[in-house]
Amino acid sequence: MIDLHERLSEYSYGFGATREALSLLESIGLKPTPFLPNLLHEEELGFDVGLKDRGRVVVLQFKLGHELRRFHRKTPSQAIPSLAHPFWRFNIDTTAHQFQRLTEFEDSGADTYYVAPKFSSWQAFDAAFQAGKILERSLLQKPSEIAAAISAQGGNAGQHRVVYDNSAQFVCSKPTRLPTRRAKELGDEIATSVRESPVSLEANLKQLFERQRPSAGPGPFSTTRRDQIVGRFKDPLQGIAVAVGLEAWSQGGQLIFVTEAD
Repeated sequence: MIDLHERLSEYSYGFGATREALSLLESIGLKPTPFLPNLLHEEELGFDVGLKDRGRVVVLQFKLGHELRRFHRKTPSQAIPSLAHPFWRFNIDTTAHQFQRLTEFEDSGADTYYVAPKFSSWQAFDAAFQAGKILERSLLQKPSEIAAAISAQGGNAGQHRVVYDNSAQFVCSKPTRLPTRRAKELGDEIATSVRESPVSLEANLKQLFERQRPSAGPGPFSTTRRDQIVGRFKDPLQGIAVAVGLEAWSQGGQLIFVTEAD
Protein backbone atom coordinates (compact mmCIF):
# COMPACT_ATOMS: atom_id res chain seq x y z
CA MET A 1 0.00 0.00 0.00
CA ILE A 2 1.34 3.42 -0.99
CA ASP A 3 0.51 6.26 1.40
CA LEU A 4 -0.26 9.31 -0.70
CA HIS A 5 0.34 11.54 2.34
CA GLU A 6 4.05 10.67 2.01
CA ARG A 7 4.10 11.78 -1.61
CA LEU A 8 1.75 14.73 -1.85
CA SER A 9 0.27 17.18 0.64
CA GLU A 10 -3.45 17.81 0.86
CA TYR A 11 -2.68 21.52 0.71
CA SER A 12 -0.84 21.24 -2.61
CA TYR A 13 -3.50 19.03 -4.13
CA GLY A 14 -6.28 21.28 -2.82
CA PHE A 15 -4.56 24.36 -4.26
CA GLY A 16 -4.29 22.78 -7.69
CA ALA A 17 -7.88 21.49 -7.64
CA THR A 18 -9.23 24.89 -6.49
CA ARG A 19 -7.25 26.72 -9.17
CA GLU A 20 -8.75 24.49 -11.84
CA ALA A 21 -12.26 24.76 -10.40
CA LEU A 22 -12.05 28.56 -10.60
CA SER A 23 -10.80 28.40 -14.19
CA LEU A 24 -13.50 25.89 -15.14
CA LEU A 25 -16.31 28.01 -13.70
CA GLU A 26 -14.96 31.18 -15.34
CA SER A 27 -14.82 29.39 -18.72
CA ILE A 28 -18.58 28.71 -18.61
CA GLY A 29 -19.60 32.26 -17.75
CA LEU A 30 -19.61 32.17 -13.96
CA LYS A 31 -17.84 34.42 -11.46
CA PRO A 32 -16.18 32.29 -8.73
CA THR A 33 -14.51 33.84 -5.68
CA PRO A 34 -12.64 31.53 -3.28
CA PHE A 35 -12.90 32.05 0.47
CA LEU A 36 -9.61 32.56 2.31
CA PRO A 37 -9.38 32.65 6.14
CA ASN A 38 -7.32 35.85 6.19
CA LEU A 39 -10.57 37.70 5.42
CA LEU A 40 -11.43 37.37 9.12
CA HIS A 41 -8.41 39.47 10.07
CA GLU A 42 -8.91 42.02 7.30
CA GLU A 43 -12.50 42.55 8.52
CA GLU A 44 -13.80 43.08 4.99
CA LEU A 45 -14.13 40.86 1.96
CA GLY A 46 -11.98 43.21 -0.08
CA PHE A 47 -13.60 42.30 -3.38
CA ASP A 48 -16.95 42.45 -5.12
CA VAL A 49 -18.48 39.03 -4.58
CA GLY A 50 -21.93 40.10 -5.76
CA LEU A 51 -23.67 38.75 -2.67
CA LYS A 52 -27.04 40.09 -3.81
CA ASP A 53 -26.77 38.45 -7.25
CA ARG A 54 -28.24 35.10 -8.14
CA GLY A 55 -25.66 32.58 -6.95
CA ARG A 56 -24.64 29.54 -4.97
CA VAL A 57 -22.06 28.43 -2.47
CA VAL A 58 -19.76 25.61 -3.62
CA VAL A 59 -17.81 23.48 -1.13
CA LEU A 60 -14.95 21.20 -2.20
CA GLN A 61 -13.77 18.69 0.44
CA PHE A 62 -10.35 17.29 -0.43
CA LYS A 63 -9.37 13.72 0.44
CA LEU A 64 -6.04 12.00 -0.16
CA GLY A 65 -6.44 8.31 -0.88
CA HIS A 66 -4.17 5.32 -0.46
CA GLU A 67 -3.12 3.50 -3.61
CA LEU A 68 -3.78 -0.21 -3.17
CA ARG A 69 -2.20 -3.16 -4.93
CA ARG A 70 -5.01 -5.47 -3.86
CA PHE A 71 -8.44 -5.11 -2.27
CA HIS A 72 -8.47 -5.97 1.43
CA ARG A 73 -11.68 -7.70 2.45
CA LYS A 74 -12.94 -7.22 6.00
CA THR A 75 -14.45 -10.72 5.96
CA PRO A 76 -13.85 -13.71 3.64
CA SER A 77 -17.44 -13.47 2.41
CA GLN A 78 -17.17 -9.82 1.37
CA ALA A 79 -17.54 -9.24 -2.35
CA ILE A 80 -14.67 -7.64 -4.24
CA PRO A 81 -15.58 -4.64 -6.42
CA SER A 82 -14.59 -4.68 -10.06
CA LEU A 83 -11.55 -2.39 -10.10
CA ALA A 84 -8.64 -1.96 -12.49
CA HIS A 85 -5.10 -1.08 -11.44
CA PRO A 86 -4.22 1.41 -10.18
CA PHE A 87 -6.98 1.98 -7.62
CA TRP A 88 -7.31 3.98 -4.43
CA ARG A 89 -9.21 4.08 -1.14
CA PHE A 90 -10.21 6.65 1.42
CA ASN A 91 -12.22 6.17 4.60
CA ILE A 92 -15.24 8.12 5.74
CA ASP A 93 -17.21 7.98 8.96
CA THR A 94 -20.78 9.09 8.38
CA THR A 95 -21.20 9.74 12.12
CA ALA A 96 -18.14 12.02 12.32
CA HIS A 97 -18.31 15.79 12.27
CA GLN A 98 -16.76 16.22 8.82
CA PHE A 99 -19.38 14.14 7.00
CA GLN A 100 -22.14 15.70 9.11
CA ARG A 101 -20.98 19.23 8.25
CA LEU A 102 -20.81 18.39 4.55
CA THR A 103 -24.30 16.89 4.68
CA GLU A 104 -25.56 20.02 6.43
CA PHE A 105 -23.98 22.19 3.74
CA GLU A 106 -25.50 20.13 0.93
CA ASP A 107 -28.94 19.95 2.58
CA SER A 108 -28.85 23.74 3.07
CA GLY A 109 -28.31 24.52 -0.60
CA ALA A 110 -24.53 24.38 -1.14
CA ASP A 111 -23.13 22.39 -4.07
CA THR A 112 -20.87 20.08 -2.07
CA TYR A 113 -18.34 17.54 -3.38
CA TYR A 114 -15.60 15.23 -2.17
CA VAL A 115 -12.56 15.66 -4.44
CA ALA A 116 -9.84 12.97 -4.40
CA PRO A 117 -6.88 12.40 -6.74
CA LYS A 118 -6.44 9.49 -9.10
CA PHE A 119 -2.65 9.62 -8.88
CA SER A 120 -0.06 8.87 -6.25
CA SER A 121 3.11 10.85 -6.82
CA TRP A 122 4.45 14.36 -7.10
CA GLN A 123 5.43 13.62 -10.70
CA ALA A 124 1.85 12.69 -11.61
CA PHE A 125 0.52 15.71 -9.73
CA ASP A 126 2.91 18.04 -11.54
CA ALA A 127 1.98 16.57 -14.92
CA ALA A 128 -1.73 16.97 -14.16
CA PHE A 129 -1.15 20.49 -12.82
CA GLN A 130 0.78 21.60 -15.90
CA ALA A 131 -1.83 20.09 -18.24
CA GLY A 132 -4.80 21.48 -16.34
CA LYS A 133 -6.08 17.93 -15.74
CA ILE A 134 -6.24 17.68 -11.94
CA LEU A 135 -10.05 17.71 -11.79
CA GLU A 136 -10.25 15.41 -14.81
CA ARG A 137 -8.04 12.97 -12.89
CA SER A 138 -10.02 13.19 -9.65
CA LEU A 139 -13.01 11.53 -8.06
CA LEU A 140 -15.85 14.09 -7.76
CA GLN A 141 -18.58 12.81 -5.44
CA LYS A 142 -21.47 14.34 -3.54
CA PRO A 143 -21.89 13.28 0.12
CA SER A 144 -25.56 12.53 -0.64
CA GLU A 145 -24.51 10.03 -3.32
CA ILE A 146 -22.32 8.19 -0.82
CA ALA A 147 -25.10 8.20 1.80
CA ALA A 148 -27.65 6.92 -0.74
CA ALA A 149 -25.34 4.07 -1.82
CA ILE A 150 -24.74 3.05 1.80
CA SER A 151 -28.50 3.06 2.40
CA ALA A 152 -29.08 1.01 -0.77
CA GLN A 153 -26.81 -1.76 0.51
CA GLY A 154 -28.58 -1.79 3.88
CA GLY A 155 -25.54 -0.34 5.62
CA ASN A 156 -25.54 1.51 8.91
CA ALA A 157 -24.01 4.85 9.84
CA GLY A 158 -20.34 4.61 10.77
CA GLN A 159 -17.07 3.67 9.09
CA HIS A 160 -17.11 3.01 5.34
CA ARG A 161 -14.57 2.86 2.54
CA VAL A 162 -14.73 4.57 -0.83
CA VAL A 163 -12.65 2.70 -3.41
CA TYR A 164 -12.09 3.88 -6.97
CA ASP A 165 -10.02 3.47 -10.09
CA ASN A 166 -9.75 5.69 -13.17
CA SER A 167 -13.29 4.94 -14.34
CA ALA A 168 -15.40 3.58 -11.48
CA GLN A 169 -16.01 4.09 -7.79
CA PHE A 170 -17.73 2.12 -5.04
CA VAL A 171 -18.60 2.48 -1.38
CA CYS A 172 -18.09 -0.60 0.80
CA SER A 173 -18.61 -2.82 2.95
CA LYS A 174 -20.94 -4.40 0.38
CA PRO A 175 -19.54 -2.81 -2.78
CA THR A 176 -22.15 -0.44 -4.21
CA ARG A 177 -21.34 1.51 -7.32
CA LEU A 178 -21.30 5.30 -7.13
CA PRO A 179 -22.17 7.59 -10.06
CA THR A 180 -19.22 8.94 -12.02
CA ARG A 181 -18.65 12.61 -12.76
CA ARG A 182 -16.13 14.30 -15.04
CA ALA A 183 -14.78 17.82 -14.65
CA LYS A 184 -17.06 19.21 -17.38
CA GLU A 185 -20.09 17.65 -15.70
CA LEU A 186 -19.06 19.23 -12.41
CA GLY A 187 -18.99 22.63 -14.08
CA ASP A 188 -22.32 22.04 -15.82
CA GLU A 189 -23.98 21.00 -12.55
CA ILE A 190 -22.79 24.12 -10.76
CA ALA A 191 -23.76 26.35 -13.68
CA THR A 192 -27.26 24.88 -13.68
CA SER A 193 -27.52 25.38 -9.92
CA VAL A 194 -26.53 29.03 -10.23
CA ARG A 195 -28.67 29.86 -13.26
CA GLU A 196 -31.74 28.04 -11.96
CA SER A 197 -31.33 29.13 -8.35
CA PRO A 198 -34.53 30.77 -7.03
CA VAL A 199 -32.48 32.80 -4.54
CA SER A 200 -29.49 35.12 -4.38
CA LEU A 201 -26.07 34.22 -3.03
CA GLU A 202 -27.03 36.32 -0.01
CA ALA A 203 -30.07 34.13 0.66
CA ASN A 204 -28.03 30.95 0.19
CA LEU A 205 -25.42 32.17 2.68
CA LYS A 206 -28.09 33.09 5.24
CA GLN A 207 -29.65 29.65 4.82
CA LEU A 208 -26.27 28.04 5.51
CA PHE A 209 -25.56 30.37 8.43
CA GLU A 210 -28.94 29.72 10.03
CA ARG A 211 -29.05 25.97 9.35
CA GLN A 212 -29.82 23.52 12.14
CA ARG A 213 -26.61 22.25 13.71
CA PRO A 214 -26.17 19.33 16.14
CA SER A 215 -26.23 20.38 19.79
CA ALA A 216 -23.13 18.38 20.70
CA GLY A 217 -19.91 17.12 19.16
CA PRO A 218 -16.95 18.78 17.45
CA GLY A 219 -17.15 20.76 14.28
CA PRO A 220 -19.68 23.59 14.25
CA PHE A 221 -18.92 26.98 15.74
CA SER A 222 -20.91 28.01 18.78
CA THR A 223 -23.54 30.72 18.44
CA THR A 224 -21.27 33.03 20.46
CA ARG A 225 -18.33 32.41 18.11
CA ARG A 226 -20.47 33.00 15.02
CA ASP A 227 -21.79 36.25 16.48
CA GLN A 228 -18.24 37.38 17.27
CA ILE A 229 -17.18 36.80 13.66
CA VAL A 230 -20.17 38.65 12.21
CA GLY A 231 -19.67 41.48 14.69
CA ARG A 232 -16.19 42.22 13.33
CA PHE A 233 -17.63 43.38 10.00
CA LYS A 234 -19.39 46.66 9.25
CA ASP A 235 -21.61 44.76 6.83
CA PRO A 236 -23.23 41.80 8.69
CA LEU A 237 -23.70 39.94 5.39
CA GLN A 238 -19.95 39.95 4.81
CA GLY A 239 -19.51 38.60 8.33
CA ILE A 240 -21.99 35.82 7.57
CA ALA A 241 -20.05 34.95 4.40
CA VAL A 242 -16.79 34.70 6.38
CA ALA A 243 -18.39 32.66 9.20
CA VAL A 244 -19.73 30.11 6.70
CA GLY A 245 -16.39 30.04 4.90
CA LEU A 246 -14.51 29.41 8.13
CA GLU A 247 -16.81 26.51 9.01
CA ALA A 248 -15.92 24.84 5.72
CA TRP A 249 -12.22 25.69 6.13
CA SER A 250 -12.14 24.19 9.64
CA GLN A 251 -13.08 20.83 8.10
CA GLY A 252 -10.42 21.09 5.39
CA GLY A 253 -12.91 22.21 2.75
CA GLN A 254 -12.64 25.03 0.23
CA LEU A 255 -15.67 27.30 -0.08
CA ILE A 256 -16.26 29.23 -3.30
CA PHE A 257 -18.82 32.00 -3.79
CA VAL A 258 -20.28 31.61 -7.31
CA THR A 259 -22.48 34.02 -9.27
CA GLU A 260 -23.09 34.70 -12.94
CA ALA A 261 -20.46 36.84 -14.62
CA ASP A 262 -21.44 40.42 -15.42
